[in-house]
Amino acid sequence: MQKFSLNKRLIIAVVVSQLLLAAILVIVGASFSGHYINSAFDVYLTGRARSVAALVYYRDDGIPGLLFNAAKAPPSPHHIHKDFYLVTSNQGHYKWYAPGFNPRIFDAIPPGAKFWDFHLNGAGYRAIILRHVVILDTEEGEPRPLPKLTVIYAAPTMDIEHQIEGLAVAMGLMGVLVLIPTLLLAIWSLRRALVPLTALASAAGAISVDSWKFEPSEEARSTEELEPLIGAIQTVLAELEAAFTRQREFLGDAAHELKTSLAILKSTLQSLLNRPRRREDYERGLAMMSGDCDRLERLLNRMLQTARAEQRIAKGHQSEPEPVDVASTCEGAIARLAQFAAERQIGIDFASDGEALVRAEPADLELIWLNLLENAVQYSPRDSVVSMKVAANNGSVLVSVEDHGCGIDADHLPHIFKRFYRADSSRARATGGFGLGLAIAKSLVDFYRGTIHVESEPGRGTQITVEFPVEKDNAGKKQELGAASRPDLS
Repeated sequence: MQKFSLNKRLIIAVVVSQLLLAAILVIVGASFSGHYINSAFDVYLTGRARSVAALVYYRDDGIPGLLFNAAKAPPSPHHIHKDFYLVTSNQGHYKWYAPGFNPRIFDAIPPGAKFWDFHLNGAGYRAIILRHVVILDTEEGEPRPLPKLTVIYAAPTMDIEHQIEGLAVAMGLMGVLVLIPTLLLAIWSLRRALVPLTALASAAGAISVDSWKFEPSEEARSTEELEPLIGAIQTVLAELEAAFTRQREFLGDAAHELKTSLAILKSTLQSLLNRPRRREDYERGLAMMSGDCDRLERLLNRMLQTARAEQRIAKGHQSEPEPVDVASTCEGAIARLAQFAAERQIGIDFASDGEALVRAEPADLELIWLNLLENAVQYSPRDSVVSMKVAANNGSVLVSVEDHGCGIDADHLPHIFKRFYRADSSRARATGGFGLGLAIAKSLVDFYRGTIHVESEPGRGTQITVEFPVEKDNAGKKQELGAASRPDLS
């Protein structure tokens, strides 16, 4: 992809817009000025035509007829291209026109026109036609009806054309003079306005895996438009830093767990090889090694579960999952954990107050309950009961798992959902726990926009409650949900 400069694009846009604006202003100004100059010229033609009409008068010797005082005709202001006129009577007996002028030129005037533009001897002219003009002179005894005049007066338009052209040039020069400082000010302001963005880009460019510091300049912080971007960058950085930290901690904790299990296995093996032993010693040592291998296998399975859960979360929903009955997934998890609980002589009591539908993958929900139940069974004393309840609550469903084990100190509660975190590390080998079950459950609950809450009291047990928004029940879903399969992600 070809790179482009935002700064250059904005400057070009400002320059083009300013030039376009200046051109429009010059064109509009010249057009309006030309319109008013032409209007003034039309007034001039009208005055000239009426002054020519005023030169027609009745005879004073009592003989009927009209006379024209050509000597008082208004002089032409132009010496080369002169004004000329034509005065005619509607009675057809009288016609007067300027000396040296061919009145046949006016034969081309369109019928009914008031103004007419034409060219004569290479010069532009404009003529006005006044019809039905009343003779200003009065004379008693003239036969009725009194004659009316038609006056045509034409004048060259070269002067007003030069005026309009000169005005357009002057406005253009003035526009350029105004445009230059305006453009310089606009470009300077634009560059100045982009300084916070440039500084923000520099601050963002300084971020690396080794340095997560993001320190935008004071100008960038005080820029209202950049405030959401700064907030978004800070949020993303915090999440990325936390993700990298969790990844490093996960690798370190996983390496520690694997190293511990392998060290125990290697120690047992070296003990057996150190000197000859009896058959019973070898059998007991191999049994211990088999148990250590089982524990190592469980650790790898939990790590694989964690990786799969995080992979699902990273990919997001490929498609909107169908509503699933929460109670049925709880029953599936209890069935899978039944033998594990029986070996520890722990009962699991399940209660549900009805069907509650949640949009989620059945296998994910079952994995959540499986981890919560396994954690409760591991830390419960023998001959005790783990309770699991499903209850609807104001548009959501609550799933609680309660045990009567040793409980968790208040100092440990904020950390129990961290990977490889164990409140009582001394019991890890006895219970088989690795500190991954609750972390997997928390990740999946967050993925489906749920919440998870822990209440615990040392010596009296722990209760973990998960809350999901409930999907509105759809008629005919129960049989379909009852037959839903529950694949094993573990």
